[in-house]
Amino acid sequence: MNILMTNKIATIIVTFNRINLLLKVLEAVEREVESKGILIIVDNNSSDGTEEELVRVGYVFDEFSPYEEDTGKISINIKENLKIIYLKLDKNIGGSGGFYYGVKLALKEEWGWLWFLDDDAKPQPGCLKELLKYAKKSDVLVPLRISNPIDVREFPAIRFNMRNPFLKEVRDVGFYKNYEKIEDLPETIEVEDFSFEGPLIKRRVIEEMGPPKKDIFISGDDTDYALRILRKYGKKHLLITRAIIERISPSKKSEIIPLWKEYYLKRNYYYTHYTYGENVFVKIKPFFLFLFSIIKNTLKMRMSVEKFKVNLYAFWDSIKKKMPIRYKP
Repeated sequence: MNILMTNKIATIIVTFNRINLLLKVLEAVEREVESKGILIIVDNNSSDGTEEELVRVGYVFDEFSPYEEDTGKISINIKENLKIIYLKLDKNIGGSGGFYYGVKLALKEEWGWLWFLDDDAKPQPGCLKELLKYAKKSDVLVPLRISNPIDVREFPAIRFNMRNPFLKEVRDVGFYKNYEKIEDLPETIEVEDFSFEGPLIKRRVIEEMGPPKKDIFISGDDTDYALRILRKYGKKHLLITRAIIERISPSKKSEIIPLWKEYYLKRNYYYTHYTYGENVFVKIKPFFLFLFSIIKNTLKMRMSVEKFKVNLYAFWDSIKKKMPIRYKP
């Protein structure tokens, strides 16, 4: 790989119906990559005018061709020295499906590092430069993603515990509570997971791992990818605490989880235990979680027929390691 390709950045952003947030993220990304490299925008069939607005402001060229797998349409544009590839899918296949196709597109291009971003994950000035300072230290560089208010439970896990079946929270983030301010954190910290909100991953790793799993839909595709890399190479990822990504979508203080979302949250959580559990007790933990959920909701008079089906499908599909898109938002 020549030196120009080694230093070249490809960025993938997956979006769905958040054009106002997406435009802010795109502006920040342009600044970070200095209008060079490759930008891949995967649109999960947005219905809020995302395509039209991207054309209007000059990110997307209004000329499309069918995508090779008959899953959508694609447009390629050059803005200064930035090559922009826009893929609009025919249907919403979730963040996991978006990143799957984004990585497949990226692997056809020349670059040295791949930057994963969500459409509300805005890099703060200097984020990419801070990440690249450690390019020789690790093949997976993770920024610190913050929200307002800051919640350390969302930070990358120091350890992702798949050994103890009695843990309610498998993501160990207690280390961060030793510091009053994020500015006081060490410059680098070894971590075991990440979200697709800013990790920068070396091409060699992407080529060997392939794309993220397509059918996870939402919640857990990034964790699965992080754990797959961790298991393959036996080496933790490197969190760069001075590289900041800001989540710019409004924080939700309380949220009633709709049934379609509950299915994916539970199915993918169970799947993670079956797949990465380090002993039989962790691998059978989902059965007891499923049973407890049924009993608790029944006793509280919250168990409808549809809710029971959602819980049963989540459990059954995770056992079979099948990942159907059973429910749509």
